[in-house]
Amino acid sequence: MTVPVFLHGALAAHRRGKILREALSAESATTLPESAGVVMAFADTFQGADEDEQTRLVEWTRAPGHVLLLVPPFAATACELPVPWRTERMEGGPRGGEGLAKMLAGEVTHRLEGKLQIPSLPGATWSDLSVCVGTYRPHPAAGLFAVTCLPVWSLAVLDAPEETRLWLESLAALAGEAKPVAAPAEMPLSPDHFGLLVFLLSRSLDDDEQAIAALRASSIFRIAPERARALLSDLRTRGLLMDAVPTTEATELVMQSPYAPYVSALREVTTP
Repeated sequence: MTVPVFLHGALAAHRRGKILREALSAESATTLPESAGVVMAFADTFQGADEDEQTRLVEWTRAPGHVLLLVPPFAATACELPVPWRTERMEGGPRGGEGLAKMLAGEVTHRLEGKLQIPSLPGATWSDLSVCVGTYRPHPAAGLFAVTCLPVWSLAVLDAPEETRLWLESLAALAGEAKPVAAPAEMPLSPDHFGLLVFLLSRSLDDDEQAIAALRASSIFRIAPERARALLSDLRTRGLLMDAVPTTEATELVMQSPYAPYVSALREVTTP
């Protein structure tokens, strides 16, 4: 699994962002991506943002496949979103750790406190059970809000890009899978649709206003103006009308339907 990585906010312009570009092929993002991926940002930038901006970023993680990963440095103040959390400076370096956490242990200066969840991820805690990675998901089908005390922008990751990517992919795997949204099935044409197409095929009309006026004057068709406007708009959306003129596809649909005889009959009546 290859996870796209995006750098958000101050991290995108920082020299540490350059390391992530080289190690993870990360890209700068001025807006939050609609597709699945990991958006990385400095934790202190998130902590210092106003509540509206914090909420916007947290809301983005509600979609499956969306991961917001906050990385050092940290602000001293506690944060309330998405749940209360804060960091505390560690006395002495951490001990233990696995994989990437073990490699970066010498550069870790903080531990996490608060109500973030501890993920099933190698290196999420140290040997003394102090927390290195915290996450939050509002429900099992959501994406992931994550905070790590690991300086994943360290120069050391340039010597272990594959290990860094595997760690990131393990984190992203907790965010669920983004599935394409199926386009709603188009409803079949109703008798009113066919009736209006028969009417339009039986005469020459240039636009909606001419069509509405002709319907009002018709002694055969009884379609209210509001309903006719809605039908005209829907037929155009379906690609069956150009202005008030049925397209070739529309003509074929009508002529292959039980309504075909009405077209010829109406043309005979309306032709001078």
